[in-house]
Amino acid sequence: MNTRDDLETTLYVVRHGETEFNRNHMVQGRGIDAPLNEKGVSQAKALARFKDLVVDVAYSSTLLRAKQTARILLERKENIPLGYLRDLEEMSWGIYEGMSQSEELKSAFREMKNAWTQGDYGFRIEQGETLLEVQKRGVNALNYIVNRHAGQKILLVSHGRFIRVLLASILEGYDLSRMNELRQDNTAFNHIVFNNGRYRAENLQCVLHLSDHSEALN
Repeated sequence: MNTRDDLETTLYVVRHGETEFNRNHMVQGRGIDAPLNEKGVSQAKALARFKDLVVDVAYSSTLLRAKQTARILLERKENIPLGYLRDLEEMSWGIYEGMSQSEELKSAFREMKNAWTQGDYGFRIEQGETLLEVQKRGVNALNYIVNRHAGQKILLVSHGRFIRVLLASILEGYDLSRMNELRQDNTAFNHIVFNNGRYRAENLQCVLHLSDHSEALN
């Protein structure tokens, strides 16, 4: 007889499609609630065609770009419950959200990345979140979802930096120092399995469905 720990739980973790903020290389973050642009809708539809996901339940960030992506992925599926969790939202970039590329922005992000390189994951951009705060809410949200839906197939739709932090926190051999190795293009697809208290990656950063699209950055 299987216990809950013995049950194999499948996670399909997807980054949202492109927005105009992505296209224009602007800082988006938790405080910007931008919709998908035309290309982002096309990317999500391409993923829906490429991966006919069999899922029991879906969760999305409460931000519009993630919700729209989730709804597109579930369009042809009936009676799949879709829940929204604030803890799946993107990292907050504080005072820099909504900003275009500038020397001030580049300097601030260099300072942040230098701090991360030195292991200072408590570094905070003014009014923003630290990596440790994102990690805590992300892992807590994942534990809630996995415990609630043990043995099921779960779709999670979230955001680029958030997904990097989450995957680096749960996958063996990774930690926050290696999060940037876990690249996440718009609508990147990650297949993760949870079993006996451990997460393993079956597929990371799958973007084969984007072969007809130019690459969408950060």
